[in-house]
Amino acid sequence: MASSKVKMLTLSAFIAAVVSTGVSAQDHTGEITVQGGRIFFDDPLEDADTWGVSFGFPVNENWTLEAVWSRYDTETQNGGFDLDGTQYRLDGIYNIITESQWKPYLALGVGDLKRELNVAGGGSARETLVNLGAGVKRSLGGNWQFRTDVRAFNSLDNEYTDLAVNLGLTYLFGKKSAPVVAAAPAPAPVVEDKDSDGDGVLDSKDKCPNTVSGLKVDADGCPVVLEKTLVINLEILFDTAKSEVKPQYLPQVKKLADALTQYENTVVTVEGHTDSQGSAAFNKRLSQQRADAVKAALVEKFGIAADRVTAVGYGLERPIANNATAEGRAQNRRVVGEVSVKYSETLKN
Repeated sequence: MASSKVKMLTLSAFIAAVVSTGVSAQDHTGEITVQGGRIFFDDPLEDADTWGVSFGFPVNENWTLEAVWSRYDTETQNGGFDLDGTQYRLDGIYNIITESQWKPYLALGVGDLKRELNVAGGGSARETLVNLGAGVKRSLGGNWQFRTDVRAFNSLDNEYTDLAVNLGLTYLFGKKSAPVVAAAPAPAPVVEDKDSDGDGVLDSKDKCPNTVSGLKVDADGCPVVLEKTLVINLEILFDTAKSEVKPQYLPQVKKLADALTQYENTVVTVEGHTDSQGSAAFNKRLSQQRADAVKAALVEKFGIAADRVTAVGYGLERPIANNATAEGRAQNRRVVGEVSVKYSETLKN
């Protein structure tokens, strides 16, 4: 009873080890091998030829589970009695993956051996064998394969070990179905990119569509705008000790008014100046009067808001010509208006 339990445990452990190892399957589902060889007995028996057939099932890329039937006929060395041996076993073939045409493998298995003595009144005996071996396979083309191996057979019951050399011819059958591969998604339709406004920037990148033709644009398709400063110099001359704006200088005042009208939210400073004749206090008052007169012209004649105009009198402090000459003094009697306007200019191609 104990021996039977050992046999069952050995067989179960062997099957579990083979089935649980490896992950990817072979490209066929079954194998049939016809084999023959020579067995060398440890017992006092004559060495004998052996033959058999096996059915293999590829468990995964490395392992094949194989059911084997084999037989041999021999005789005892001392008595000349014939002895027949029939073996049923389950083997695991571990295929070692290489790039060579010769594919090495290891073999291990467990099975049942029945020995029958061919004499009158002869009997039979059964025992459990485990085997271990190594061999090589080689493809013969198509579905055919050649293999050879060397095995050691050990009896769990009678403690002997036989050796065997085997040759086999294998037929592979049952092509595995190719895995279903999901179809690649259809490519997205190609949308033609255009330059609708003709500014040199494609519509997909144009952040300023419908740009007016002829304007210079940046990489985003938007018009290039430069910040500039506009400076207008206003020069109005006055008679000695006078603050009246003469009619011939009104176009100068209008030029300043036009600039203020064009650029809203800007302011101007009107500066009044005198020559050196008279006291400093007098000239200070006179220069302020001249600046005020220009401011009044901007407000009253050209409609500029009074809070956009500042009038400042500098008297004789800032001459631009020599006060020793009449011509120089005339140039110094002036009102200058300077307005600095920051504005944007769109560049053209």
